[in-house]
Amino acid sequence: MHTIFDYLAQELQNEYEIECDLTLKKNYSPPKIYSANGDLKKRWYVYFSYRDPNTGKLKRQTPIYSNANKFKTKEERLSVLVTYRKALLKLLAKGYSPYSNNKEVLLSVKDTKTKS
Repeated sequence: MHTIFDYLAQELQNEYEIECDLTLKKNYSPPKIYSANGDLKKRWYVYFSYRDPNTGKLKRQTPIYSNANKFKTKEERLSVLVTYRKALLKLLAKGYSPYSNNKEVLLSVKDTKTKS
């Protein structure tokens, strides 16, 4: 007769096996905003890491500055960078990869914008 402890031990083992499986790990880290601790004299940007297909490890990608550093207040810069971060997260969720051709992903994003 099984007890609840046997069941919980089995579930714990299953969870451990799932977490250790590399195929379930995400190919990217969530985009983050670097705000230089609020210093407006330094560059602010959005950065993220993506899994390198050759090594299988997450590799930091080129930061996204665009025109965020042209703004003179913290609120304006943060507003622009939050928009960039949300857009980048949507692209990554749809399958964007800095290591491959992304025509299909970009077309699907444009199609969803024209439909709404």
